[in-house]
Amino acid sequence: MSDRGQKKHCRRMESITYLVNDIFIAAGSAVWRTMSLCGLGRKSQADKEYVGPYGQNRLFGVQDNLKEDVAHLTKGLHMVKVRGAGKQYSRHFELTPDLMGIRQCDSKKWIKRGNSYFDLAEIKEIRSGWNTDVFQAAQKRASYHEPLEEAHCFSLVLGEKHDTLDLIADSEEDRSCWLTVLNTLVKRQKYSALRRRHFKWVKNHFLASDANRDGVLNFEEVMNVLGQMNINMDRHHAKNIFNKADVKKQKNKKEEDALDPEEFVRFYTLLRHRPEIDKIFQEFTKDDDDDFMDPEELQEFLKKAQKADVSVDECRAMIQKYEPLQENKEVDVLSGEGLRQLLLGAEQDIFNLRCNQIYQDMTRPITHYFIDSSHNTYLMEDQLRGPSSIEAYKRALQKGCRCVEMDLWDGNNGEPIIFHGHTLTSKILFKDALTACMEYAFKTSDYPVILSMENHCSVEQQKMVASHLKDILGSTLWYIDLDDTVTEMPSPEKLRGKIVVKGKRLPPPYPDPNVVDEDEVSDEDEAAEIVDEIITKELTKKVGKTGKKVKLAKELSDRVLLKSVHFSNFELAKAKCKCYEMSSFVEKKAEKLISTEPASYVEHNKLFLSRIYPNGLRTDSSNYSPIDMWNVGCQIVALNYQTAGKQMQLYKGKFQDNGKCGYLLKPAALQDARSTFNPNKPETYGCKPKLLTIKIISGQRLPKPGGSMKGEVIDPYVVVSVHGVPPDNQKVKTKIIMDNGFNPLWDETFKLKIQMPELALVRFTVYDYDVRSKNDFVGTYTLPFTCMQEGYCHFRITDKHGDPHIVATLFVHVSIETDS
Repeated sequence: MSDRGQKKHCRRMESITYLVNDIFIAAGSAVWRTMSLCGLGRKSQADKEYVGPYGQNRLFGVQDNLKEDVAHLTKGLHMVKVRGAGKQYSRHFELTPDLMGIRQCDSKKWIKRGNSYFDLAEIKEIRSGWNTDVFQAAQKRASYHEPLEEAHCFSLVLGEKHDTLDLIADSEEDRSCWLTVLNTLVKRQKYSALRRRHFKWVKNHFLASDANRDGVLNFEEVMNVLGQMNINMDRHHAKNIFNKADVKKQKNKKEEDALDPEEFVRFYTLLRHRPEIDKIFQEFTKDDDDDFMDPEELQEFLKKAQKADVSVDECRAMIQKYEPLQENKEVDVLSGEGLRQLLLGAEQDIFNLRCNQIYQDMTRPITHYFIDSSHNTYLMEDQLRGPSSIEAYKRALQKGCRCVEMDLWDGNNGEPIIFHGHTLTSKILFKDALTACMEYAFKTSDYPVILSMENHCSVEQQKMVASHLKDILGSTLWYIDLDDTVTEMPSPEKLRGKIVVKGKRLPPPYPDPNVVDEDEVSDEDEAAEIVDEIITKELTKKVGKTGKKVKLAKELSDRVLLKSVHFSNFELAKAKCKCYEMSSFVEKKAEKLISTEPASYVEHNKLFLSRIYPNGLRTDSSNYSPIDMWNVGCQIVALNYQTAGKQMQLYKGKFQDNGKCGYLLKPAALQDARSTFNPNKPETYGCKPKLLTIKIISGQRLPKPGGSMKGEVIDPYVVVSVHGVPPDNQKVKTKIIMDNGFNPLWDETFKLKIQMPELALVRFTVYDYDVRSKNDFVGTYTLPFTCMQEGYCHFRITDKHGDPHIVATLFVHVSIETDS
């Protein structure tokens, strides 16, 4: 080997060594010390003196003035845990030494029951005071316990189901200590999220495979890890990697060769070598033997492969950001590992960063936008017996929802309630739901929130509804006098930071404050009737006969901006309806109109808002496909937010666009009053078709179905589907890769013609092939076609709930051309 070659080889090995050390220093030592504290490994003097990463001030870079609080919390504090029905339990809580979680124990039952662990990565939100359903219930039952001190109370919202951990500290100072440290930790975690996700994944596999809990893994335990990681590897090859990683030549209690956590990280690093990236790297380096890419070569790669216009200076900056080896940074060269890190960066994600910002014109009438909307927002589960909760409103608003539904009925003590009428669902107070909406309306987006109200209240309780709207929302509530002078709806920009009400409204002039509204029964009310005979009998027993006439109070009518009206036909609507009037359509009625009068439906939605909601017989809270509704320009396409699945995945995929603000400007074809559009024949409008060429290259660390570590190694394949106007609906799939979910390589190219790009969604779904039964869902990702970035891209797949898997990604190449 020449001197130059030897230097390159040494530098390459140093780069790998640096990467392993960097991963271990940043995270590996923390798990080793955590394991030691749990009795899983050998304890050293350093472990006894260890107080967590804050002692080194390295992993999170937390201010010195928090060290005392952190030390205080790692020792632990007494708190009271509050559960349903106001039950209270005395517990000891402590911050784990690795600062990754909270441990809970009952001192009396510690030996028998062990402890409970709450991962900080699972914290979605930290709330102070009585701001959960559990605390609200406990506060009402306070007479049965000692009075609750709100200044001592706080809650952690956890996981995909937004469960809550509700706690009462012994003092206001203790609560302040927890809130300060936890808010800092959760915020800091976001800055090092990718590294921590990878480490957490590796750590979990290590702990799960350490069968005898001695803090090291022998070869058989490592083979078990490979099965968990979805790798079916030849034992001889696995043993070679094991020997390379076993640099300390340690022995376990049985005197077998074994890997400690540091060596296991090395083993994992050797496993994740990416030959497909090596191939790309060699293609864009001038010298076939060159192991480094200079700024000019990186510029050429970004220009040709990534379609990115960048300067040489910008390429130098990228090298400084992504190259792991310091001496490479000093001479401005990028190694193969640096290119891998660059391709995993946000700039090279398949989702164009421009679409993460609000870039669309927000000054058009609100009828020109698709609006992120929820159906029966208050429900947590099914439509018949499921619980209602203010948490459901908070969750929907935090996910970007801009239109929430409230079904209003008479409650006790003159207070209106919300529940799914004619069913056995539980009830919540309207004022509590409204307070939650006021608090969470603009946490995710500044653009207007629509309260879609189905009013079944008596006149007196309608007045209470109006009073709560005024008192709780104050100047945030936006309404005006509606008359013939109003010819155009306000824009999302004009309504920024405002809440508006959709509901019934009295026609001017008002003859009497208590006049009967002749259109009080809406389509939604009719849909609520359940036709199942057994259910109907049960409901009749519980709630009696329903459907009585409802009068409309002027006080409530005056606060409505979007007036609900009955829909008869498109011609009558165009002739009679005002711009502020809108209709709701049950899904089957909308589907029929789309099938028989698609062009007329498009024209209607250029002038008026349309709300679509699920059929009343979807008692399991399942969802319809929103695609056809969007194709004709329906703005408020409401889905059951609480139900995961394909339809909700498509829905949230679409609303990733425009900074996730909840409002998407409709394509020109669905706005232009001078022309007509039929989604079944998009070519008649003059659309410019695109040719999407997509290469599915590889997958990385794909999970087993349901996120399990057990079971056989998966046999993955990828389905790419397009969802949009009927001519664009299509799908293709890759070959099946047997026994490899860790790094499957497909390397298959597909060409897809898209007639109406502005309405198309592209969905990637990974399945596990099963010859004996239905193929299992592994993960998915959906995005608008117009948000796709060209070039080599990684993206994380999500579970069925839309939460990203810890480390699972797909690696693809995207090319988009105008089709002739």
